[in-house]
Amino acid sequence: MKKTKRRAAMRRRWQGQLALCLLSVLLLTGCARNAAEQQDQGTEQKTDSELKVTFFDVGKGDAVLLESEGQAMLIDAGYDDTADVILDYLEAEEIQQLDYMIITHFDKDHVGGADKVLEAVEVRRVLQPDYESDSRQTEQYLEALDAENIEPEKVTERMEFALAEAGCTIYPPRQKDYEEKDNDFSLVLSLTFGEERFLFAGDCEKERLSELMAEPELELEHQVLKVPHHGREEKNSDKFLLAVSPEAAVITCSEEEEPDKEILELLGQLGAEVYLTSEGTVTCVTDGSSLSFSQN
Repeated sequence: MKKTKRRAAMRRRWQGQLALCLLSVLLLTGCARNAAEQQDQGTEQKTDSELKVTFFDVGKGDAVLLESEGQAMLIDAGYDDTADVILDYLEAEEIQQLDYMIITHFDKDHVGGADKVLEAVEVRRVLQPDYESDSRQTEQYLEALDAENIEPEKVTERMEFALAEAGCTIYPPRQKDYEEKDNDFSLVLSLTFGEERFLFAGDCEKERLSELMAEPELELEHQVLKVPHHGREEKNSDKFLLAVSPEAAVITCSEEEEPDKEILELLGQLGAEVYLTSEGTVTCVTDGSSLSFSQN
């Protein structure tokens, strides 16, 4: 009888230890699962909306439209004789208002079509660099601003704002003068939408690229890069492209003026998908966790 009780007690003790072990495993598994779920929730940044970025085919010039949740922003406006490319799209998509127009700098292939855009649709805010230009295209742009009673905002300090769910930061030039005056005065825009980051680098050349790489507030790695200065190679292009390490790169160029082959080779070595606007308008759509490109 005692032996039976001892075995029963041993069995109960063993069963109790087994139950305790199983409970510990379940608790640990549950904690691990909760931790994993919390980690996933912390890193997964898929949004409830989409961001559409259109890189227009306007020759060797820049014109990029960003759209999300009924808001729109235009970065540069191409040449004066390619403005219809932008206007036709705005009309087709029934876009009657731009929340932002950013003029990165005053070269004719960036500001040329701005006056016609200002005349065609309502523009709520205009952002530009703080330097002077006496070109005909700049004068036409300034006259259009006056006619529409718009006071442009000169960006002299790092500036943050939002386009729907997209976080935007503008990095202005740090110097008052550059060897390549117009190009290195380019405003640079970094945009974050969910997990995807876009960098629009204007026409930055050597000095401005060095500034960006030394910018303490700018994390250079981005998934999508609008390649600076239409794919022209600079002495520090390799360092800049390596720092950005884009998954996709868009180069605004024409069939007559193609990007430097060294830039194409560097991007190829980085494994980036390269899109040339000389082959048609490039469209990128993202939900914040993936990218989809098309071209026509």
